Amino acid sequence: MKKSTIAMLSGIILASTFLINPNKIQAASPFIEIQKDQTPIYENRTGSLELVGYLNQFQQFPLNKEINPNWFQIKLGNSNGYILKTTANPTLYPGYKNVNVRYKNTKITVVTLKDTPVYDNTSGKLVPFTTIKENRRYPILYPAGNWYAIDVAGRIGFIYKGNVKVDKGIPVLMYHHILKASENVNFRNSSTITPEEFKQQIEYLHQQGYETITTKQLEQYIKGNLNLPGKTVLITFDDGLKSVYLYAYPILKEYHMKAASFLITSRVTSTPSNFIPKNLQTLSKPEIEQMRDVFEFQGHTHNLHSLNSVNRSYMLIQPLSVVRNDLLTNKSQANATSFAYPFGQFNTSIISLLKQTGFQSAYTTHGGYVHIGDDPYLINRFGIEPTTTFQKFRAIFE
Repeated sequence: MKKSTIAMLSGIILASTFLINPNKIQAASPFIEIQKDQTPIYENRTGSLELVGYLNQFQQFPLNKEINPNWFQIKLGNSNGYILKTTANPTLYPGYKNVNVRYKNTKITVVTLKDTPVYDNTSGKLVPFTTIKENRRYPILYPAGNWYAIDVAGRIGFIYKGNVKVDKGIPVLMYHHILKASENVNFRNSSTITPEEFKQQIEYLHQQGYETITTKQLEQYIKGNLNLPGKTVLITFDDGLKSVYLYAYPILKEYHMKAASFLITSRVTSTPSNFIPKNLQTLSKPEIEQMRDVFEFQGHTHNLHSLNSVNRSYMLIQPLSVVRNDLLTNKSQANATSFAYPFGQFNTSIISLLKQTGFQSAYTTHGGYVHIGDDPYLINRFGIEPTTTFQKFRAIFE
């Protein structure tokens, strides 16, 4: 590496750090020192440990807290990392200088294209102290020439821009109805795709290594409280149609993927009905229960999913007291925390009612990616329509 580049980086980092005063360590949080090289660091986002990187031997990090007899917890990006206690020792006198006392994580994230070393530059030369694994989404502090500055457990480190790509954001997919071509007599001008098209899309996501997330995980990510993998997608279905049970559910299950279904709760039936493709049929309670290993169920109104003569949603034309009661019923019957606006129509009064009735997020029909800091009541979605060719679908993820 050129000396000028190292000097430039050194100047940036030294301007934002200070030497730790040993006299103040006693009053500060404890630290840990890594005892084994390439010590694994894990996240616990899904309830099971996920390897997200490595810490270098003799490197020191501020300790958040101890987790039971076996684990240390440190800050990592917008979440926490976990280290086995057998690989690190507590210490009161850390010697590192790259303390982050000035910068906060920005809304800009990058995705690692390979296992990416993170360098401390306070000595005037690049010293690796951490590695972030491939396909990790990580917030940056600021760009610095050919580098990005990031925060790792309160320490400023630098990652090479050639090892990462700027994150476009998380795609949320919006589906509605699925019918075989031979069955689709009445819905050819609607948001109806074939099972073959759906399987091709899900198979592509599986082959590319995409992981499906929940609405709750997306909420946490938007609020800057969760790290997510680079290849992440949220799959949603509006209206709670029976065709989703018949066609989407088994395909998603085959590829070990999850999805969210936004229910019109007044239309949920007590018992399953025989499938009649020419009719628009909705899910039954037994079908919903069977689908819970793949689907989460959220809100889409109780009885206000209709349009008037000028195509305005009933949510916008009914008295607010009626809308409020409808939302409370929908939330209770679906056990929902997220909501999808019927026909994509909303206003500030509807958003206010969603907040009042306890919904934590809401989904629009506006195309676009989702980023840290977005309004959780204005979440974008890519509508998957009959006009969405496979090439257009792939372009969402490229």
